[in-house]
Amino acid sequence: MKKPAEHWETQRAVAYRVAAPEDPRLAGDPRAERFELRFRDGRVGYASFGLRAQLVDAVAATDPGVAYAARAWLAARGQRELCVYRVAEGAPGSAAEPVLLAGQPFSVHSLSALPETADVPRRIVTLCPSNLEMVAALGCFERVVACDVSSDYPPESAALERLGHDLAPDLARIAELEPDLVVSSLTVPGMERVVTGLCARGIPQLVLAPSSLSDVMENAAVLAQALGVPERGAQLIQRLEAERGELQARAAERRPARVYLEWWPKPMFTPGRDCYSNELIALAGGMNVFADRAGSSVRIEASDLALAAPEVCFVSWCGAPASKLDPSNLIERDGLSGLPAVRDGRVYPLDEAFSGRPGPRMLEAARIMARAIHGS
Repeated sequence: MKKPAEHWETQRAVAYRVAAPEDPRLAGDPRAERFELRFRDGRVGYASFGLRAQLVDAVAATDPGVAYAARAWLAARGQRELCVYRVAEGAPGSAAEPVLLAGQPFSVHSLSALPETADVPRRIVTLCPSNLEMVAALGCFERVVACDVSSDYPPESAALERLGHDLAPDLARIAELEPDLVVSSLTVPGMERVVTGLCARGIPQLVLAPSSLSDVMENAAVLAQALGVPERGAQLIQRLEAERGELQARAAERRPARVYLEWWPKPMFTPGRDCYSNELIALAGGMNVFADRAGSSVRIEASDLALAAPEVCFVSWCGAPASKLDPSNLIERDGLSGLPAVRDGRVYPLDEAFSGRPGPRMLEAARIMARAIHGS
């Protein structure tokens, strides 16, 4: 399925990305984006979303769905605080004083819309691999009627209907399936398109966006409750807690190695401060060299990596199977030959099926990294 042109939507409008914002309140924010809102009644408004502030003009301010979209946009980038201002006509860049419309922390679960009926959901759609794996770990795989194209575990998932990429599933087909519940996600930028699209169509959804192993366990409890199997959620949490404890005990005995984990090679993206990967690296006996960068996923340059001087590197590209992970891609990159990890031959592939999926199998990534870093 072709990637949609729209970036998010509400019941009243569809938003398209336009030229980057110039408002001083968004200065220095590399993640800021500006959107043109095309309302179904013919009006046009504008909104600019940044990590610290979200700006809307008078037209966009009339749509309560824009604040929901802003929360989804923020959650997909690891942020949990809304700060929406109404700016003067013709903004950004206006000298007129903005008006604060909404400013408060929010939880990801506030974006969910669970079924109004008390019946247990029997027809489930999952929209990213970790969500399908979580449903399966809770013993409810047989309820899943469709999933995204990247989901490949458990093996029985090969027989499920595919709805497209997790960033652009076929929302019309999801509506046709009439699911009792969609388990959606905001773990990466761009997924706000999916969450807002489901909301605009009134499709019940549980939104997950874990940024730590504790979040994953909390999500297991919430999802288990929604599926009517709370005791299975408790059992899964108990297992994950035990595995985490074993890894923590081993890591405590070792000097932390400086680790670089690469999610994408060109441009270069890596986990930042607000990502679950920091915990996986720590449990493996390492420390993320970019843990001081704000956000869940941050873009860097080769010069940044050279200054960080990691002792161990892992290539774990999003969506790439293990067979396609090529450490030489990093080793031979301009400006990186002097990295301690390159000099010592410590650049390794890491299956994204574990490191890139915040779900019940994620601790396997810590075990794989621990063997590479410390030999056990």
